[in-house]
Amino acid sequence: MKKLIAAIMVVIMLVSFTACGLVKTVTVTCTCPGCVAAAEKENGGGDDSGVDYQKLNASSKSGVDCSTLPTDAAGILKLYTDVANATKAAKDQTVQVIAEGAKIQVGKITIDSSGKELSSAMMSTANKLIDSFSPKPEDYTCHFVNGKDANGNKTTLSNEIRTPVNTLPAWEQEYMCELSADQVKEATAEELPDGYWKVKIVLNEAEVTMTDPKVTPDSPHAHCMGVVQAGDLLTDFGGNGTIYYADMTYRDSEIIAVIDPASGYLVQLHTALYIYGDAKMDVTLMKIGKVTASLEKTTYINTYNWSAIA
Repeated sequence: MKKLIAAIMVVIMLVSFTACGLVKTVTVTCTCPGCVAAAEKENGGGDDSGVDYQKLNASSKSGVDCSTLPTDAAGILKLYTDVANATKAAKDQTVQVIAEGAKIQVGKITIDSSGKELSSAMMSTANKLIDSFSPKPEDYTCHFVNGKDANGNKTTLSNEIRTPVNTLPAWEQEYMCELSADQVKEATAEELPDGYWKVKIVLNEAEVTMTDPKVTPDSPHAHCMGVVQAGDLLTDFGGNGTIYYADMTYRDSEIIAVIDPASGYLVQLHTALYIYGDAKMDVTLMKIGKVTASLEKTTYINTYNWSAIA
């Protein structure tokens, strides 16, 4: 993902230079896995999974019926739910966790007392503060044996050994997915060229209001993916100010899963939480005061790659 972001930044810079007349012709070849897969498909090879994953080494079976790939939304949701929950319950599993962290996009910041937008200098200062407290990227591999990580990885917020319950979605729950049909906007499935199944589930919109850093409001999204915790958002950033209120909407958030039908386990899970809304802050730095920040498409994305399940 870092390579993809870097490639995108290079393209943006080159396009900007072109607009200024500094570059006449630019040819950029992206070599990230997604672009390579797309190029291979265009040339008659590869697959259209849109993800980069490794083969799963499964020496057991989950017990989930994967004899037929369902075509209706209800059947697809049940398939994913059963496979995901069985995977989380596996007694011995090795999984890589890639958390991209919260990428907060602020459209504008308005001073509450005057209704005026911050100057570019103050906007830059406020954005740096926001970025300083947001959840940071992580990349680690866990080997879960009977609910404990044999690799000894620690949680971010405590010194406890990571377990499937507090590492895999839904966090702090025994299940990985607990969704009902009325919470799902779209569910599709397809068979990939390597025989694996790809499932995509798009969730309905949900509103979330945070006023207490100790209380993260419930939402359908919290029952199938990692969501922003109130304590991560409603916080003090180094004595320079606080965020004390957030009124957000989770919109078009999605789950993309790769399933091994031979074993009935997950090979990869990609969860993308897309957040919009407003956050209210009291910024003491530069005597900015109370302001409202409007969030554009803010992302909270996690990817889980299983390599072995016994």
